[in-house]
Amino acid sequence: MATNRKGLLSYRFCICFLLQHCSLSFALTNQQDVIVLKALKQAWSPTISWNLGTDPCQTSWLGIFCDDGNTTIAKLILPAQGISGTLPHEIGSFVNLQILDLSYNRNLTGSLPLQLFRLTNLTELYLQDCGFYGSLPQDLGNFVSLTTLSLNRNFFSGSIPHTIGQLSELVWLDLSSNELSGNLPLSLARLRRARHFHLQGNSFSGVIPAGIFNSKLPLIHLLLHNNSFEGSIPADIGSLKELDIMRLDHNTLTNVSGSLAHIVSLTTLRLDHNNLTGDLPDLSGLINMQVMDLSNNQFSPGPVPSWLWKFTNLSALALEAGNLLGSVPTNLFSLQRLALMRLGYNSLNGTLDLRMAGPSLAELDFQQNNLSGILGSFTGTLNLQGNPVCQTNPNHLDIACLPVSESSPSLPSLSCRCQRGFASNPSAALGSCLCAYPLSGILVFTALKVNLDLRLIPILKDGFVKSTPLLDTEDQIVISILSDVIANISIFPQNAEAWDADQANSIIALLSSKAVLFPGVGPYEYLPFGPYSPPGTADESLSASVQVGIGTGIAAFAAVLVIICGYAVLQKKRAEKAEEISKPFVSWVSMREDKGGPPKLKGARLFALAELKRATHNFNKAHEIGVGGYGKVYKGTLPSGEQIAIKKAQARSHQGAAEFRNEIELLSRVHHKNLVCLVGFCFEERMLVYEYVPNGTLHEALLGNSSVILDWQRRLTIAVGSARGLAYLHNEANPPVIHRDVKSSNILLDQNLVAKVADFGLSRLAPDDEGSGDGHVSTQVKGTLGYLDPEYCTTQRLSDKSDVYSFGVVLLELITSRQPIAQGKHIVREVRSAWQKGGLQAVMPLLDPLLKASPTSELRAFLDVALRCVEEEAVFRPTMKQVGKEIEAIRDAIPHTQAGFSTSKDLAFQYSGGYDIALTIEPK
Repeated sequence: MATNRKGLLSYRFCICFLLQHCSLSFALTNQQDVIVLKALKQAWSPTISWNLGTDPCQTSWLGIFCDDGNTTIAKLILPAQGISGTLPHEIGSFVNLQILDLSYNRNLTGSLPLQLFRLTNLTELYLQDCGFYGSLPQDLGNFVSLTTLSLNRNFFSGSIPHTIGQLSELVWLDLSSNELSGNLPLSLARLRRARHFHLQGNSFSGVIPAGIFNSKLPLIHLLLHNNSFEGSIPADIGSLKELDIMRLDHNTLTNVSGSLAHIVSLTTLRLDHNNLTGDLPDLSGLINMQVMDLSNNQFSPGPVPSWLWKFTNLSALALEAGNLLGSVPTNLFSLQRLALMRLGYNSLNGTLDLRMAGPSLAELDFQQNNLSGILGSFTGTLNLQGNPVCQTNPNHLDIACLPVSESSPSLPSLSCRCQRGFASNPSAALGSCLCAYPLSGILVFTALKVNLDLRLIPILKDGFVKSTPLLDTEDQIVISILSDVIANISIFPQNAEAWDADQANSIIALLSSKAVLFPGVGPYEYLPFGPYSPPGTADESLSASVQVGIGTGIAAFAAVLVIICGYAVLQKKRAEKAEEISKPFVSWVSMREDKGGPPKLKGARLFALAELKRATHNFNKAHEIGVGGYGKVYKGTLPSGEQIAIKKAQARSHQGAAEFRNEIELLSRVHHKNLVCLVGFCFEERMLVYEYVPNGTLHEALLGNSSVILDWQRRLTIAVGSARGLAYLHNEANPPVIHRDVKSSNILLDQNLVAKVADFGLSRLAPDDEGSGDGHVSTQVKGTLGYLDPEYCTTQRLSDKSDVYSFGVVLLELITSRQPIAQGKHIVREVRSAWQKGGLQAVMPLLDPLLKASPTSELRAFLDVALRCVEEEAVFRPTMKQVGKEIEAIRDAIPHTQAGFSTSKDLAFQYSGGYDIALTIEPK
């Protein structure tokens, strides 16, 4: 009897133990750390698939690294995992945490919890490129052990707290690309170990305080560009004896101190785009100078300074719009390492003597001067636009009077046919074909010391291999140069189809922490293209059965409890679902301060889920016609015979009612014949119902994947229609809309081959201070490689000119029938390079053979428009309305012999609906 009683007590104890501690009791790991992990998993589920039934220090948990005794969490490293939500306050209980890296999780938002600043043992904090906002608290000073603080590319506002001076161990400070403002705190002077001040891309104002910089500050990088600093450059900057790179460009500074010449260690100096006045200062003491840009200031008129040719290490010189007078000194060209010189927009005269040009000289830009002649030959890129010499010797200098460009890297042709998202693995055995899913992103260089061209690629590859243990050979790395400061990087697994999650996480973490070194290149930012998740592979659960010494009865009892709890949760969800279906807008009302019934959506009807299931035969795969970032697209037929296209949100979408509301509100009030029309929506499963556009995408037509044949006139008409649709979004929509993902696969063709721009509604309202500055609607931070505006990567600001750049790439696709990036070559750079070398004649081999018989004057005019659209600086790009007018003028010069095309010259926008829609939809 006693034995039975003892067994019963043991049985009850095991049940209690199982129910109360099954997810919290581990063999060794500190219980407080386990509680924090549970809170993180609950906040970030389902993205984080930790198995709470195992010990995090005894098994392999993604991103979890323990101390030497395997009892305490020492590092939490989860960059680019697609984490959504906020940072739970429980994070402050990770008292022994040394490294926290949550970078590149762009849906991780909210303000930083004050509990975070209790982590006094933290040495490295990486939160760059997330969605955090709010002010930085005075508690920041609690991070007394911190050596690295990377909060760049977020939305932090307010000023830098003066307590930052308490971070006495800090080496790397990066607060760039936020919305910080005010003056720099004097307490920065107390950071006696700091090597990096990266504060660019904010709204800091006032004078740069004297007293921050002193000889005890071992700075090597001082990046203060793209702010609103004014007044004089403080003389004490000259005491920074180890400074290597200084960028003060794009401010409103007015005076420069001669003390800068004392920084003998300086190799990069950019003071361009300020209001600097007076004579050019004598900087002859900067004997190690490699890159110097003093362009676009208000210096007093004067000659090219004679001290420049003392810089024997100089590789790049820019003094555009510098009020330079007189002739160009011949010995300036003889500098042996000089590769690039830009002295355009000055008043230089006389003859350009290139007979003693140095061996490295590759690009000379002297546009808009008064040069009357040229001596010697030059094999590099020469720009003489706007000089008298272009008028007196038009034939001899035809190439030099055309726009400038650069060539792009050429990679071996790879013939593997791979599914979407995969590419031929260059590390595969010779002669074999292996499709793999690379780890991809872009490198943005903030202060390049050398030109970003073919010569730099081996340096980048060597840096990757030497700094990344998982890389065996340079064959695993494919690099495409996209602009002067941006490179696309694809990293392939060695002889495999995909990286595993831990490997991808490790590589991203190395790039996040700047542990990948590129000697002599300069600082960089790595921006991954979202979480690494190979298509077609389901997330593997980390769950494993926990072996416990209890009887079958306990397991059965626990299973019953789980079923009961699960049933209760299911019933609750069903009730909530029923409420949502019966009153689909009730959650919208709760998000507003006012109260009332559902909004009135004219022109967009509410579909029941059952109705759409019938239209698609329960979303049968045979009805699937496409897939995109939002989810799959199905073709359906309503009982009336009307054909529709249904965008069904992907199963793991985190989209909420607010985002869905934004899409419907926007789409329901935007009506134009060149925009895809919204028919309705289904609230039950977040589906959007559009008109069906039968002839597929422009991308498919250009690649020959459809029955559509596009002659020159059809292509021009498609370009005009697409431009009109985008111009409507920019100028006529209320509020204006920035598409942000313009590409040929987002331009659909109807039965008459009328172009219709799609996917402009997947957007959110952008605050005025986020970048557009004019209250535009902009999409979530996204874009497609090859179409991405290079200015966005460096400024993180959206504008309608970003759409213009992307549309310029589409125009180049139209005339070449080539993809934006193929075999490592970027279409923009390829066409520009050919255009610069030999005009239209040199571009002809790149054009679609179907177009080579088209009038050369029209091809030339079309290329001119396209290349102006893809100017790297947005200020030089035309507006979408201008683009539409110019292409329409080209099109209308052609006799229209085919039927089915509008020949109207009326630029007025044509609408598919005429009702009036309110700016916002308010409950009544």
